[in-house]
Amino acid sequence: MLINKDQFNLINTNKTCLIKNFVSLQREYDFNLLSKLMEENTLVIEQKSRIGNLKDIFHALNVSDYLIEFKTFFNFLIKIFKYENHQGDGIDLFFCLVSQVGEAHVDKEDVFIIGLKGKVIYKVFDTEDREYIIEKGDMIFIPRGTKHKVIGINPRIVASMGFFGKRISNGEKI
Repeated sequence: MLINKDQFNLINTNKTCLIKNFVSLQREYDFNLLSKLMEENTLVIEQKSRIGNLKDIFHALNVSDYLIEFKTFFNFLIKIFKYENHQGDGIDLFFCLVSQVGEAHVDKEDVFIIGLKGKVIYKVFDTEDREYIIEKGDMIFIPRGTKHKVIGINPRIVASMGFFGKRISNGEKI
């Protein structure tokens, strides 16, 4: 897991930050893996859009019990950015089987998103609109309250780690 000083400072000051090649993923994250996880476990899957059939965007909630490697990333981010524990914190998967565009939205938590499969554009509406391309092993940080939109260029899977708790810096909450 690689974060340089400039990236650390951007995240620590609540600025959107793209980290190319954040992690080298050994496992193949594909739709066969998702199918196996759904078959063997009681995953909660929500449809994020209502297009119908398999054209929707799907959301698998709380996958940390099934994909243990993500606990390592999650714990790393908690320690490096000093997040307070919050019951809403967690790791989810978002996936779609076709190219898909999500609705612009604002999250209530800080999110760190790691690309697992496919190519995804995150369009961030901040002081100036920017587009960030995420591929396997890349990570983007989007601070809470930042409006953004997701554009899946092709079928995709991403892991989203959300932190609702505040950060502590030198004894003060950020």
